[in-house]
Amino acid sequence: MENLNGRKLVEAGRGVDLNRNWSVDWGKKEKDYDPYEENPGTAAFSEPETQIMRKLALSFDPHVWVNVHSGMEALFMPYDHRNTTPVGLPSHQMRLLLEELNKVHCHKRCIIGSGGGSVGYLAHGTATDYMYDVVRVPMAFTFEIYGDSSASTKDCFKMFNPVDHTTFKRVLNDWSAAFFTIFKLVPHQLDVHSKAALANLDKWVSIDEYFDGYLMGRRNRYGKTMEVLEVGMQEIRTYFRLFLLSSVLLLFMFCSRVAKSGRQIVSAIPL
Repeated sequence: MENLNGRKLVEAGRGVDLNRNWSVDWGKKEKDYDPYEENPGTAAFSEPETQIMRKLALSFDPHVWVNVHSGMEALFMPYDHRNTTPVGLPSHQMRLLLEELNKVHCHKRCIIGSGGGSVGYLAHGTATDYMYDVVRVPMAFTFEIYGDSSASTKDCFKMFNPVDHTTFKRVLNDWSAAFFTIFKLVPHQLDVHSKAALANLDKWVSIDEYFDGYLMGRRNRYGKTMEVLEVGMQEIRTYFRLFLLSSVLLLFMFCSRVAKSGRQIVSAIPL
């Protein structure tokens, strides 16, 4: 759905860009700072959405983080707030994975590198930098899955979204398959099947067990005791039902508005 008011009304309802509300290099403003585009909030984690994601990430201790965006075709690794990438083996492993994804699924169209060094501007207080620096997720990425460089700068919807069935299906198929490739390659990249990892297999938990609330606390892979987010499946189902209901209501209001204006639209999803 196209948002005619920019981020002023949709980002948490308070004009806050949730991808600037994390603590790594939070609040720093570049010369071209636009409060309607990247308002970081009153403080790091001032928004409930980032608070929930922080608690979930710290307690679940993920091996991979992917922040999905659109606007261009790119595969970014840390950092967003610097124009450099991390050094050492972790950086090499991330780049190898991104190069494989670019070859197989992006057909070598995607830019690879740090977000800050490749996108043309530095972003401060982003989720990916927090996941890599604080949560210490071994592989933290930002994927830019679509962008129409030929679109007018006044046509925000076309710049960020496929508007015909063929392009929509291509984007959906390519990036869905990319995640299956990640699931296949990451265990080998991180060597999670090593003897040391297998010896600790009984300490691993699935995401289903995690959300069922079976564990109230555990240690992460660095030995630090973390509080587990106590979210039961009943709450997850409730949130999902509310999401479906709100989606239907938004679609109804959007269609009503289009019908009144007499504008023609092209469905982005084949019926």
